Amino acid sequence: MLVYERLLTGLRSYAAARLLTQLVSLAGTVYLIRTLDSHAFGLFGIAVVAFNYFSMIYDGTLTETLVQRYPATPLERRAVFSLMLALGALTTVLMVMLAKPLALLVNEPEAAELIAVLACGLMLTALTVMPHARLLSDMAFPRLAIISGVQALVTTAASIGLAYSGAGPWSLVLGMMIGLIVRVVALNVVAPSVLLPTFAVREAYGYLRFGGILLADNVLWRWYVSLDTLLLGRWAGTAALGYYNVAQQVAELPLEKISTIANDVALPAYTELSADRRAFTSLMIETMRTHAAVGFPIFWGIASVAAVAVPVLFGAKWDASVFPLMALAAIAPLRLIGSVETPAMTGLGRPDVLLRTKLIVAPCMTVALLAGVRFGGINGAALAWLLAFPVCYAVAFRLVLRAAHVPYADVLRVLRGPAIAAAAMAVVVCAWQAFASSLTPVALLASAIAVGALTYAVILRLADPEAFQLVLNRIARLIGVRQAQ
Repeated sequence: MLVYERLLTGLRSYAAARLLTQLVSLAGTVYLIRTLDSHAFGLFGIAVVAFNYFSMIYDGTLTETLVQRYPATPLERRAVFSLMLALGALTTVLMVMLAKPLALLVNEPEAAELIAVLACGLMLTALTVMPHARLLSDMAFPRLAIISGVQALVTTAASIGLAYSGAGPWSLVLGMMIGLIVRVVALNVVAPSVLLPTFAVREAYGYLRFGGILLADNVLWRWYVSLDTLLLGRWAGTAALGYYNVAQQVAELPLEKISTIANDVALPAYTELSADRRAFTSLMIETMRTHAAVGFPIFWGIASVAAVAVPVLFGAKWDASVFPLMALAAIAPLRLIGSVETPAMTGLGRPDVLLRTKLIVAPCMTVALLAGVRFGGINGAALAWLLAFPVCYAVAFRLVLRAAHVPYADVLRVLRGPAIAAAAMAVVVCAWQAFASSLTPVALLASAIAVGALTYAVILRLADPEAFQLVLNRIARLIGVRQAQ
């Protein structure tokens, strides 16, 4: 019960502190999309893919490894810090060296300079691993929320200022770099982790062994979630990639924010509950229910209003992003629900299960994306995600459920109500948009959102009262109105 209380308290403080900053970031994203063109977003997308490939050795690998077992002695901490410095320097140099070949691989030489500059962010990221892991281990979620919020605000403000001055794709790259600098400074002020380097790094080898499996899992995951960007850059051109990248950003913005908050909060809880299988299983099921109850209406709502929302928010020049946005948003609830696997299996000490799931999904998505991009461009890539991902992931996720001793029937039971309510909501929203088409676009969008929210609440209350009550309790807990029941 103590772990659950700390988990819920952390979730409340984390989410509440980040709400305002996320709204500001969303407004900034709308401004940047309206200001920049698809070519700028295409170039930035290529540079970010390269950065993400190298940075996954830190985020999703060594950070989680240190949370699972934080170094207890000064000697271990110095060894890990020295390892971080070495890895940061190595990955920075490698990314700079590969900047030009990567740009040529996608037929976009202009991306080489962006990749080279963004490579410096790898050294910065390496310096955040230890303080971030320490704060996660201590469940210091309010401090993490403030740091993440400040980083988001600074990144948004810097990008907007640079875009306004005409910096093009550099506004996105330099804004990201400035945000990383702020994050390094803030984390190391709150949780000082800069130590005297040493060549005696033998104490850190154990973290490399555990992290090695997580890294292999990350490589496969990164491969299939970024393959569409690489293929589109190569075969469809940077402008077309820009339309797809915007659709991807909009569809994945709620996914990234929700899963990041939930996973950061849940990882130390899963680690503490790993010896109590009943509590561990209960936490997994409750997390999936929450993700479903929140994710289905958000993402299927985005898909339902995409045709109206894109021109209203971003301008008619982004109409080509509508179908990719609809398709990517449609499968986003499954990705959100499945995001429980990483903290759960890491906390359980079973990273091998994660690797085995990716060995199923990665080949499946590789074939689907190759075919989709080759024959359908950005719409084909989106269609590949829509048709192939749910099938192959449903098969792979059984491995996670088996390791956690969670029956598939229990998962279907907690997903059924939110899925039915969200599907009904989508039908009603589409019907409303056809019926009220005489309204102005802004009024039509606002009324469609209101109709959708009301419909979802009513249908969820009828289809799954338990999920409906859970959502009410979570909202109440987040705003501090009353205690969760």
